[in-house]
Amino acid sequence: MGGSRADGTVDMAYDFRQFEKPVVNVEQAKTIAKSKCRVWGYQDAEMFGGKRQQCHQIDGWGNCVAGQVTIQFQCIGSGDSGSAISTYAPAPNSAPAAAPGSLSRETWKQQQIDQLNRETGLSYEEYQRRYREIVGQ
Repeated sequence: MGGSRADGTVDMAYDFRQFEKPVVNVEQAKTIAKSKCRVWGYQDAEMFGGKRQQCHQIDGWGNCVAGQVTIQFQCIGSGDSGSAISTYAPAPNSAPAAAPGSLSRETWKQQQIDQLNRETGLSYEEYQRRYREIVGQ
């Protein structure tokens, strides 16, 4: 995920490898983009420019073996920087849990993903690294 707060744009990207057909869930991408836009003080997000597919690695026969599909979203609505959340600080690790075992593993993962989606200024690579770290737990 990338984009520009100043321009009110969010880029959602999906990496694919050989033998994978890139299928993008546009509604899921819009939900994530909308969440990012709201952190920046906008009301909503809408897709513009369509899907862009790039090949980053080609094998000896001319087949794409690694690439990326990107969809760009425009943040719409207010955009009042005064109401935007400028930074997001994750909760300290030392905070006590409400009760042992009170969250299921999946609920905890979803909360971590939601928290990651609220962060600003992450490169796409850093976002992917953190996302994979959460999902792998």
